[in-house]
Amino acid sequence: MAKTEATLPPNLHIGGDMLALDRALRRLIVAETRQLRERFPDQTVDLRVRIGEEFDPARGHQIRCEVVASLVDRRQVVVREFRKEARQAITEAFAATKVQLRRLRRRSILPMGPAGTTLSAAGI
Repeated sequence: MAKTEATLPPNLHIGGDMLALDRALRRLIVAETRQLRERFPDQTVDLRVRIGEEFDPARGHQIRCEVVASLVDRRQVVVREFRKEARQAITEAFAATKVQLRRLRRRSILPMGPAGTTLSAAGI
């Protein structure tokens, strides 16, 4: 376990149900984290990834992957994915996190209108 902890990227915390979290899944999370950091090199993102096993009477046994991405400017993205396979849950959760981070970045890049402008003053 100490070897795995030493190879974790900075600002990454992996936790959850130890029955659902083995070395292969930890490596997948680290690989997905590195891809996320390469995709958004200008943003400092603290990631918290939790894996858990859940039982839903309607859907049966599922693996939950929760990714919490905290940005420097106090914004946060929380994504939860439920799948039958843990690898699929992790991959889908990181894919959704990338989409949400891209949306946040796009909103912060777009110029804002003047503070005193209302819809009626703009002629709408």
